Parts: sequence; structure tokens; C-alpha cells
Amino acid sequence: MNTDLKGLNRKEIRYLGKLLPVFLKFSSDRNKSKRQEEYNYKIEKHGRAAVNTFIELGPTFIKLGQVLSARPDLLPKEYLKAFSDLQDKVPPDNFAYARALIEENVGAINKVFGDFNENAISGASLGQVYRATYMGIDAAVKVNRHNIDSTIKSDLIVIKKLLKTFKRFIDNYLYISISNVLSDFSARIYDETNYMIEAENIKRIRNNIKKYDIIIPDILFESKQVLILTYIEGIKVTDVKKLKQKGIDLPKLAHKLDLTFIRMLLRNDIFHADPHPGNIAISNEGKIILYDFGMVGKLDDDTRFKLLKLYDGLINKDPDTIMDSLLQLNALSPAANRGIIRKGIELSIANLSGANVNEMDIRELLEIANNVIFEFPFHLPRELVLYMRMSSLLEGICKTLDPNFKFVLVLRDILYNEGMLQELYRKEINEFVQKSIISIEKGLDVLPLLKRSLEERGGETKENKKLPETVFLSAVLIAMILFSRVHPVISYIIIIIDIILFAFILKK
Repeated sequence: MNTDLKGLNRKEIRYLGKLLPVFLKFSSDRNKSKRQEEYNYKIEKHGRAAVNTFIELGPTFIKLGQVLSARPDLLPKEYLKAFSDLQDKVPPDNFAYARALIEENVGAINKVFGDFNENAISGASLGQVYRATYMGIDAAVKVNRHNIDSTIKSDLIVIKKLLKTFKRFIDNYLYISISNVLSDFSARIYDETNYMIEAENIKRIRNNIKKYDIIIPDILFESKQVLILTYIEGIKVTDVKKLKQKGIDLPKLAHKLDLTFIRMLLRNDIFHADPHPGNIAISNEGKIILYDFGMVGKLDDDTRFKLLKLYDGLINKDPDTIMDSLLQLNALSPAANRGIIRKGIELSIANLSGANVNEMDIRELLEIANNVIFEFPFHLPRELVLYMRMSSLLEGICKTLDPNFKFVLVLRDILYNEGMLQELYRKEINEFVQKSIISIEKGLDVLPLLKRSLEERGGETKENKKLPETVFLSAVLIAMILFSRVHPVISYIIIIIDIILFAFILKK
């Protein structure tokens, strides 16, 4: 360690002093959590101490902590709980810095704005929001923190350098996984400091969900460092007392809120990935208001289909479907031992034995996947990480509104009532047919070779003539057996027909 310290500057040594105890505890706690099934509150306490260190180290670490809060492949469940409570609340910059950025991008405050309140209405790790009147419209002015891009760049250099110092304390596989997280984080965090990107996210999401009567602020001005939106006042989504005073049906609101985000995930090309209570409000009429579109996720159709299959496996407690879906989503390494993975899934399912599917929470469902992913760490795709974060945050809000809220019921609503299940089955049938054709074609490739072999052995007998037909039917039978789990009804029908034809040919 002394050799490593020689190459560190003062800032890096200060960060090392803060992070090394956290990292050593994490490494030890991770190994303990792997060996024991019970929840360990002492480990959670260490996780909360890590969260406090991240808050102390500033904006980059707060954002990194939020990313880690959805990484079951890296953090033990006790740390996940601690990091999930990490709020993006930081005192705002000195207004002199904000004024300089606003006037550089928009113009002199006393000329451009009819009124401007210099006290920020909210402060976050990357920026702050002020209330003002712009072009006669009540507006919210989002402004970057002073020198934020340089701060992030400097912090990332330190983090990567310290990770190399910490390498000796962890196995190589975990080191690679953490390096991958940092690489992705480094590339993506700058998107959240670029308000031009956020403005584009707002436009796309508004267009996608306009028919669902969700309120989204209008864009009045956009630049990289400043974003001006219409100010829309609402009741904080977790302020249950006020919502009740307005006569709003809270269970109905919880259902609609979750349905809105699940629709974005499963229906649209982009979804809001940061639904914490500060980003959602409710109008006096009970309509949902969404704020802050800096953190978004994007799922392609193929990933969306695989996620639906994972849901299906989790709901039905099917170890094979869960394992196959996690492998297809790249949440598990293809090189991992399938037998051991299956046993891990079965053990997690056993812990939920007796729980009615309709009574299960998203946390309980994801606990199965999380346990297995943690046991066999792999580089989770960013969009899957964002989805897991979104689901966890959202369920917390819905449970606050309605203690009896059940995620599975909302999922079934969108699957059955909005046609997603039919789409899933159609895709499964198409895949089933394509794979069956390939299997049959491979069987047919053998027939000319068999025919030639028989001719070379002395011509065709009655039995020899039956051979190509029986080989073909055998190929069909094997294909149906292989894919019976994907679509059992069709498979079993074809298997029965196949056996009947097989018997008929043998009797000829």
C-alpha cells in the first residue's frame, strides 16, 4: 500500500482515507452475505455508513450510489436496502454561480424574467431549480451546478485510480464487474448534466403517454446548462394526508401510477427511470404530474420480450424459465453452472413457498432474481439496472399510497387487458415454429445420406422404404419434445399426431 500512496495527490489521499474503510467492510460483508441466507442488520448498518460517506464526497458519488442501489450482482441485499434510500438532495449552489450560468445562457435576469426568486425550490447533486416568471409564464428554471462537468471528470479519475489500488482486496471477477459499472457510469452521467438531452426525453415521453392524461411540463427554453419549463404545482405523491383531504382515491391512484410506468417500460421506446417522490406530484383533480427526465431507460423489443418471459417465470415460480430469461438478458454468465444456478433459484422460491402469486410484491419477485444474480455475478445491461431501480422506487411510493398494493395485479392488468400477453404468445409461437423448422431441416438433411447408404448395401426393401419416413417423424418428435416447455399445448398435439403416423407407417 505504501508504494501505491506515492503516486497519489492530496485529493486522492483524502478520498482514499474515506473510501478504504468502506471498501474493506464491503468486501468482507459481501462474502458473509453469500454464506448466510438470513438478513443481517449489522451488514445493513455498514451499508448506511457507506451511503453517508458517498453523500459526504459529493455529487459524483451520490449519483454513483444511486446506480449501485440497483446492482444485485455487486451489492449484498443489506447494502441494496441502504443504498435504495439514498436521496438526491444537496443544498443549492451559491446563487452567484447560478446567476452567472443563467445570464450566460438566457440573458440578464432583470431583463429576461418578470420575476425571479433567488431561493432555490429544490437542490440536487447536479443542479438546482428556481421559480421565476418567463415570458409572462410561471416557470421553473433548472440550472447546472457550478463547474459540474469538471467536478465529475476529476472525481471519476480519482475513483478509477483508487479502484486499481483496491484491486488486491477483491477477486478478479468482481473487479471486472465494478470496472464495467464505472465505465458505463462515466459515459452516461454527462447526459444528466446536458439539459438538451433532457428536453428531448421530455418530448418523446410526452408524445408516448399523451393519451393517458398525464401532466408533463412544457419546454420554454433549452440549452446545455439551463432548462426553463412551465411551473406546475402539485401535491407531493407521498403526502397522503393532503391527498386524502382532496378526496383522491389512493388505491386507485397507486394502481394508475404503477400502470403508467409499466406502460412506458413495456409499450414505449423510452421510460422515466427515476420515479422517486420528489419527481412525482398529484394535481388537485387527481392527475399525475411528472418532473425531471434526466435519467431515462430504453428497451428494445427483444429485451422487452425477454423481460416479459422473466415476469412469467417469476409469477409461476418456474426455475427453468427464470434461469433461461436471466441468461438471455445477460444477467448471468453463460459459463455458469446451470445445475447450481437452478438450485439457487429453487432455494429462493422455497423461501416464498405458500405465498399466493397475487399477494407477492415486486421486491419479493425480484428477490429471487437478485439472490441468483448476486451468487453468480455478471455484467448487468444498463437498461435492466435502470428498470430494477425504477420498479423498486415505484413500489415504495405505491405502498405508501396503498399498503395493500400488489404489483402483480397491475402487471396482469397490462398483460391481459392491453394485449401484451397475446403479443408474448405470438412471439413465442413464431420462435417455436422457426426453431422447429430448423430442427426438422436438420433431420431431413440425413435422409439422402441414409438412402444412398441403403442403395449401396443392396437396394431398397420394404423396411428400407419406411426408414426415411420414420427418421422424418423422429425428427419432428424430438423437436416437439425440446420445445414443449415453450408452448406445451401445440407441442403435445403435434406429438400425438406424430406417434399415430409413426404407428401407421410401421404397420404398412
